Amino acid sequence: MKYDTQTVDIEADPATVAAFIANGANLPRWAIGFAKQVTPSDDGGWSVTTGSGERVATRIWHDPTAGTVDFVISPTPNDEVSAWTRALRVGTGTLLTFTQAQRPAMSDDAFDAQVVAVRHELVALKALLEVSCPL
Repeated sequence: MKYDTQTVDIEADPATVAAFIANGANLPRWAIGFAKQVTPSDDGGWSVTTGSGERVATRIWHDPTAGTVDFVISPTPNDEVSAWTRALRVGTGTLLTFTQAQRPAMSDDAFDAQVVAVRHELVALKALLEVSCPL
């Protein structure tokens, strides 16, 4: 299994960054390669429709005190993969780290493509949280 960790500097308060990514309803706004649509599920998690049309169950664990937001994604009932984030104060902004794990059944090429997608998603997240837009 492979892992990838990426970071992005965001000129916003760490609590604001963590709260934004912890809200599953925001996934389509920043996780643009992963989440095309989300709906709350009965168990308190989210049902995410991916870019490929696949529906995956997603649980989000947020610890506001620690600035952590962790994702557990279940493409099938017996298949789980996690991604972990940390929002750390750096000066007046945030250093956000995002670590993802390769799913057991995922090919190396597919994981490498996912790494590139997350890089783009972190740019989108930075833009959303730094730019004040009236739309």
